[in-house]
Amino acid sequence: MSSFANELRAVWAFSKREMIIWTSYRVNIWTWIIDVFINTSIFFLISLLVGHHSMGAYGTNYVSFVVIGLSIYYISYTNLGDPFPRVARIYWNGTMDLYMLSPLSYFTPVIGVMFKSVIDDYPRVGLAFLFGWLFFGASFAFRVPFYVILGVVLIGLSTFGIGMISASSFYLLNFKRGSEPISFILQDVVIALVGGYYYPVNVLPQYLQILASFIPHTYALDLFRRALLPGASLTQPVLPLQYVLNFSPIAVDTIILVLMSVVLFPLGFYLYYLGIQKARREGTLTRWQ
Repeated sequence: MSSFANELRAVWAFSKREMIIWTSYRVNIWTWIIDVFINTSIFFLISLLVGHHSMGAYGTNYVSFVVIGLSIYYISYTNLGDPFPRVARIYWNGTMDLYMLSPLSYFTPVIGVMFKSVIDDYPRVGLAFLFGWLFFGASFAFRVPFYVILGVVLIGLSTFGIGMISASSFYLLNFKRGSEPISFILQDVVIALVGGYYYPVNVLPQYLQILASFIPHTYALDLFRRALLPGASLTQPVLPLQYVLNFSPIAVDTIILVLMSVVLFPLGFYLYYLGIQKARREGTLTRWQ
């Protein structure tokens, strides 16, 4: 228990340092407020073209629909895309070997230095909801709050698991120059195309809908939109697996997210552990100054 408490104190120390660095640049606060406002504005203007056309099971308010998409994007951008560059930063700063000589676990430093992105990206979720509601006509109805809270936890775990798989490639596959392919292929190609951030998955060709069935974002977005959008259906199936499994769509989303979290979260940490072990054996844990 005392060991776990020490790890938490270390994470807090790393996080506090990242917070001090981030807040020392006052312009950061204004830039991310403006960024969220502009993004929300863009989709409001698009909604004027869409009008009040039905989006099937998700109702008719496109701004509300896309605000939820933006929110999941911000969470995924941090959890999935941030672990690899944080490991790279520790490596290129020449401090990974010092951390590994300390009594810290292999995971504490990377989790701690990720806090900068957490404070940079997570508040954008609240701002997107606020700006959408205040200025652009978005509306939300918290009909099943339990599933919303559970969904936030599950999309956080599953995307962070993928992020740690991506981070493991720094040492495991020796991706030390430029961007690595795991987060690029998933985040910038597959998820951007079929995840459903900006349009319902069921408008895609069948083969892309099947591809979307293998990423957690698809189920998280479906769950949140059914639970939060006024007029959204709790019973009408949209995703391929919802037609196959004899459960309510939200139950299907939850079951799949649980399974993905149970697999991806420990797998990511295990592969990262293997990468650190490989680097220690080969003497490539840090960059020689």
